[in-house]
Parts: sequence; structure tokens; C-alpha cells
Amino acid sequence: MSHHLTLLRHGESVANRAAVVQGQMDSPLSDLGRKQAEGVAREWLSEGLLFDQVITSPLLPARETAEVIATRLGLHLELEPSWMERDFGSGQGLSIEAFQDRLGPKPPLPFAPVFGNGEGAWDLYLRVARAVQAVVRRPPGCYLIVSHGALLNAALRAMLGLAPTPGRAPRFTFANGGHAHLEMDDEGAWTLHALTNPLGSAADDSGT
Repeated sequence: MSHHLTLLRHGESVANRAAVVQGQMDSPLSDLGRKQAEGVAREWLSEGLLFDQVITSPLLPARETAEVIATRLGLHLELEPSWMERDFGSGQGLSIEAFQDRLGPKPPLPFAPVFGNGEGAWDLYLRVARAVQAVVRRPPGCYLIVSHGALLNAALRAMLGLAPTPGRAPRFTFANGGHAHLEMDDEGAWTLHALTNPLGSAADDSGT
């Protein structure tokens, strides 16, 4: 049996609704976010999708989403800080518009921190690569990872071998409730089987 990973972005948070960059600040799910989590759980129940373990970021929107799904699917829930969202330093708490204005048109060098002491591209890549490594060192099985938009983008890049380089990194759209299904074979090669976003979900996935 191989390793199957499903990467799920949490439902809409209060910060998402307010168009605020959350980073590692806590923000609970909005009413819509709870409905999105319930919707994902219902969808997977109807499909008979099974997981051996749910691993979640301890930040509120991811944890609350994971709790809904774990309860509905009868699964054990594990909190793992390495799946927390990217630390955006002093950019956390800004509106998305103010965040983009301060970031400017030219992305920071990949080795440089962002917004003072925030995680640079290589900091994030190394952290999420270790997080993925820890999962695949577990016994083969099906693992659900509940996390955040920027972190899941970095996870997909790490799994597909896209290391940070100067300039804009490739982006994957993880709307709230969006999820990717991947499989690692016996030689350590990943296959991305699907990246699905719920109809009508907002597509913003920057630092939230």
C-alpha cells in the first residue's frame, strides 16, 4: 500500500470574510466556513472516502474544520504545529490590499524574510518539506491534512519538486474547502490525482 495524502484548506474564517491576512493569527470559522466543513464531510461520506488519520494545524480555522470532519467520519484528530500557516510577520492583520501594497511589485528574494521577521520562501519550503517527510515516514495509508492556503501551496510545490527561485512561485488555487488528492509510490514519486474547489467558493488563498 502506498501513501495517500489529501490536503484540505479550512472553511472560510472570520478573517477571510473581512479580507484580512491572517498568517498565524487565530480566527474562528465564519458561519459559511462551518457550512463548508459540513459540506466536505457530507461529500466524503457519500463517496465512502476513508482516512486512517486526520492531521491538522492547531490554528482555529483549520482545527475547527478538522473537528467537524473527524466527528462526522469517526476519525482520530491529531494537532501538528508544522502545518500552521506561513508566518507573515508584521504583515499579519493587514487588509489584503494593504498587504499587497506593502509587498510591492517585486517579490522578496527567496532567502530573505518577509515583513520583518516573517518566513521567507526557503524558510517555508524547508518547514513544509519536513512536515511532509514526517507524514510519509508513517506507515502507508490514507492521511487527511487540514491546513491553510499559503502553506498548502508550499506543500504542493515541495511534493512536486518545485524549489523556491527568484520571482513569483507557481500557484495552486485552494479556495476555502478546496482539496488536493496525492499519492506517493514505492519510489517516492508523487502523483497529483485531483485539485478540487467547491463551486462558488472564494479563490483567495494568500496567507489565510
